[in-house]
Amino acid sequence: MSGTYKVAVATSDGKTVDSHFGHAQSFLIFEVDEESGRSEDIGERSVRAACSGGQCGSQEGCGDGSSPMDKIAEALSDVQYVLAARIGPHAIRALAKYGVTAFDIVLPIGEAISKINDYRKKTEERKNK
Repeated sequence: MSGTYKVAVATSDGKTVDSHFGHAQSFLIFEVDEESGRSEDIGERSVRAACSGGQCGSQEGCGDGSSPMDKIAEALSDVQYVLAARIGPHAIRALAKYGVTAFDIVLPIGEAISKINDYRKKTEERKNK
């Protein structure tokens, strides 16, 4: 296992994974070294929030694979993981279409990425057994 992978983080302050996926207007993108676990902020990806006006979960909102949700998933299709404080099943399915794995977690970004790297290593170890 060697190389890098990308993680998108829903954050309001640039320090903590603390934003709901559907409410996020941008995601910080981190590149992570698989071996060392070191991460580097490589930019911010702006998106149109899928949930607005109290419509989250309705036919027009972010609940059913609607166009705004699909557009966010497409915008994040080059990352391997998405971290958000909350993420619903429809968002998870939209991301999965692109091979992106989503986790709901509330932690400082560095700690959250470290946990993802540990998870990734354990998953790879299981595959290689």
